[in-house]
Amino acid sequence: MPGSASRKKSFIISVFLGGCALALVVGIVRSPEEAFRASLGGLEIWWKTVFPGLLPPLMLAELLAASGLLHGIAALGSPIFRRLFKLPPAAGWVAAFGWTAGMPAGARETARLRERGLVRGREAESLLLLSHMPNPFLVIVVVGSGFLQAPAYGWAIAAGLWISGIATGMLWPRLSGSEPKSAEPSGEPPCDGDVPDQPSGSPLRRAFRAMQEARLADARPFGKQTADAVTSAVATLFAIGGLMMMSAVLLRIVQTALPGTDAWLTVPSLYEMHLGAYASGRSALFESAPAKAAALIAAALAWSGVSGLLQARAAWSGTRFPWPRFIAGRLLHAALALVATYPLAIAAERGWFAPLAPVWHGLAGPISASEPAAGPLPSGWALLPGTTLAAIACLVIFVLLALLAALISPRRRGGDKRPK
Repeated sequence: MPGSASRKKSFIISVFLGGCALALVVGIVRSPEEAFRASLGGLEIWWKTVFPGLLPPLMLAELLAASGLLHGIAALGSPIFRRLFKLPPAAGWVAAFGWTAGMPAGARETARLRERGLVRGREAESLLLLSHMPNPFLVIVVVGSGFLQAPAYGWAIAAGLWISGIATGMLWPRLSGSEPKSAEPSGEPPCDGDVPDQPSGSPLRRAFRAMQEARLADARPFGKQTADAVTSAVATLFAIGGLMMMSAVLLRIVQTALPGTDAWLTVPSLYEMHLGAYASGRSALFESAPAKAAALIAAALAWSGVSGLLQARAAWSGTRFPWPRFIAGRLLHAALALVATYPLAIAAERGWFAPLAPVWHGLAGPISASEPAAGPLPSGWALLPGTTLAAIACLVIFVLLALLAALISPRRRGGDKRPK
């Protein structure tokens, strides 16, 4: 019977997870000093680099969402959103917010649109895959300047992730089976992250209306918006810190249980992307072939690690999570990121991204694009001025892409009238 099979499957999963937790506890009890050192190492990486590097960008993403600017950008790009990604215009807001705030913001907003009936079925799966992206400031500031100590590679990895993310969003609806059908328009008024489909008017007017409606829907004063942005950013960073510490302990226990083997070296990128990027930046591969190492880091960030998958599942509250399709989509994104980032990393090695990197040179020393990330971990608190430039640069890129989408979108004939 279906009910009996479901209960049996749930029982097997519970036993497996319980066994894994018990094995981890036994490993910690057997090697408490090693576990403590690993946890302290994960905490040091998080506190010195990840926390100061991501706190301002996460706050900025929340404030951009509250101001309505991201809604306007999504409205500008909505005319071609259906053509490229086969998604309704309301999905543009989710993609813009997911690419700006990072995971799991995209999964959370996708689940909210799905609950309101604005996306359904395959559309929700495609939107989840498209919006589940690493924070661009994480890639440029934390990975590029903090872990690799080579900002040019951070820009190369970010560009490779964006290009491969767009390619994945275009290919996935065409590879995943039947054509997704657009959700029927909801009768509810737009609020928060919903971008209404307004067919009339110029693209700039539609963007202005979307921004205005978003500001009216969010009636919080600026002080309250700032306080909520700080609270949300700190909560997200503490969740990331906890995952990093647990991942560091798990990896150390695996290393202790498998002495004399290098198999554990492949685990960081598979489980936790921050630790994976940090380990790759200090590997022998980065010293000998930095372009290849940067491409592998991009693939690891696109995969997002098991912790990133679990964060998306936690944000996908309610109904069944599309695990097989989501994992397959992440693997496709990782493969495309590997291919797209490698030539960009070679360009960074030759100095093509040098104009984007000098802001960090006065803070971390004159480090070239190809210099290996050796020595002690630099403190990310010194990189806060550079974070502001990265935030502005990424925002300008989003605006330019949205304006380009508005320019190449087909114009409607004069006979169309705005619906009342």
